[in-house]
Amino acid sequence: MRGLGIAGSGRAARRFLSRLQAAGIGAAGFGLPAPGVGQGQRTADDAEGFTRGLTTLILVPADIAEAEALLFEAQGFAKRVPTLRTIVIVATLSPRYVRALRGRIAAGIALIDAPFSGTMRAAEEGRLSFFLGGSREEIARLAPVFGQLGRKTIRMGSFGTAMAAKVMNDFLAASSTAMTRIALDWAEAQGIEEFKLLEMTGGHFAGLSLSGYDLVDFGAGGHGTDDCITTLVQEVEAALDTALAAAHLTPPRALDDVFRSIKARPLH
Repeated sequence: MRGLGIAGSGRAARRFLSRLQAAGIGAAGFGLPAPGVGQGQRTADDAEGFTRGLTTLILVPADIAEAEALLFEAQGFAKRVPTLRTIVIVATLSPRYVRALRGRIAAGIALIDAPFSGTMRAAEEGRLSFFLGGSREEIARLAPVFGQLGRKTIRMGSFGTAMAAKVMNDFLAASSTAMTRIALDWAEAQGIEEFKLLEMTGGHFAGLSLSGYDLVDFGAGGHGTDDCITTLVQEVEAALDTALAAAHLTPPRALDDVFRSIKARPLH
């Protein structure tokens, strides 16, 4: 596939590039995270070389601020690359923000939102699950790419629906994870071995891996910039952002409080 590029400092970006190149799918990278650190180099020369002949941009931003820089501000790929025909957003961002992009990017550029579920190990091994939003034709054209990056894809509907679906999926998983964490604390207080409790559930808790959370490590690192608890808090906030007017918001706000009070604690 010609004219394919991956940009952004999201943790999966370099893994995506490595898998595509190993599969013989020519792809260039821009601003990808250097091993063990944050975003990579972002010079004007790098950007010029990256955008030469670029037709399909796979955007893997760490957050909305980086998405803005790459699409409209510092790099401005969405405005300054005349050959660009498709932008694929591979990150979990606010559904409201993502839907609004359609009105800010030229109609001649097709948009696909493609958030994923899975761990970074799954990304390395091509075992991610992708939620896809966009035209059937564009998604079908990029099937070879998604086939290398993941083992499952589900088209949710038009552009923006995948991001909303991913947030709802994560909210459900986050809710179950929070309640599981509380149940394990109660079990410990009663002298119950947590692993035996998990075994007796018949694998029910194991289903939480759908969103890429490792229950065994859940809460082991405490609050930080890149741990499971912080991620869960962000996902509850994103779910609240999509709530309908006059929706009953007490349960999700209560979950937010639960997450913020959780202390670091590995399973025993």
